[in-house]
Amino acid sequence: MDKKEYLNRIKYTDIIEVSDDVLFHLHQQHIYQIPFENLDVYYKRIFDLYIFKVYQKIITNLRGGFCYELNLLFNWLLKEIGFSSHIIASRIINEHGVLGSEFDHMSLYVKTKKEFLVDVGYGDLFVTPIEIKSGVQWDGRNYFRIDKYSKEYLLSMSADGINFQKRYSFDLNNATEENFNAICLDKQTNPESYFVKNVICTKPTESGRVTIFNDKFIEKNGEYKNETIIKGEDDLKSHLQEKFNVVVR
Repeated sequence: MDKKEYLNRIKYTDIIEVSDDVLFHLHQQHIYQIPFENLDVYYKRIFDLYIFKVYQKIITNLRGGFCYELNLLFNWLLKEIGFSSHIIASRIINEHGVLGSEFDHMSLYVKTKKEFLVDVGYGDLFVTPIEIKSGVQWDGRNYFRIDKYSKEYLLSMSADGINFQKRYSFDLNNATEENFNAICLDKQTNPESYFVKNVICTKPTESGRVTIFNDKFIEKNGEYKNETIIKGEDDLKSHLQEKFNVVVR
C-alpha cells in the first residue's frame, strides 16, 4: 500500500502535515474523487474488509465502495500521515426514527487540538469534517448539528439550518474492522438489505451531484435537476465510465 498512490487517486497535491486544514482538504478531495457505490453487491461479488484488498479495489482499480471500505481506507491514510484517528461505530436512523443495529455504519474519530467526526463513506453527507461540539455548522452545502444523545452523540443534517433530520448516532470508542465483518456480509447478501435491493453510485460535483440509482442517472447542478433512464447493462457501464470514471472488471 502506497500513500503517494492514494494521494494521487484523490488528486491531493498540497502540503502533507497534521493540521485541521490538511484534514479538511483530504476529506473534501476524497469525497469528490471516490464515489460511494455498491457495484460489487449488484454484481454479486462477495468482498471482505481485508485492507489490502480494499486498497487494490479503490486505489489501484479506481473503484469506489460503501462505508466500511471507504472509511476503513481513509483511516489508514490519516494514520499514515500522522493523524490521531480511529474507527468508530455508528447507527443509521431511518425515516421513521428507528436506529439501525450496532455497527450499522462506520465513521471515524479524529483528534487534533479539536475533535472531529469524519465520514467519507455515507453517500450524501458533509463534504468536510464536522467538529464534535454544540451548535450548527456548515460545510459549504448543508448545515449539521451534533447533540449529546444518552451516552452517545447524534448527527443531524439540514438544508436550511432550521429543519434538521437525524442521520445517525455514534460513540467515540475505538472499534476494529473485525467488529464490522458480520454486518458487512449481511448487507451484501440479505435480501432485505438496502444494498441488495438497489444499485447506487454517487458523488458530489463542484456545483451539485451525479448519481446512479437503479435505472436512473440523476444530475443536479444548483437548482437544475435532470433524470435520464439507463437502458440496460451496457448503458449502465457507459454511465459509470463517463460520469464516474469507474470501470467494473
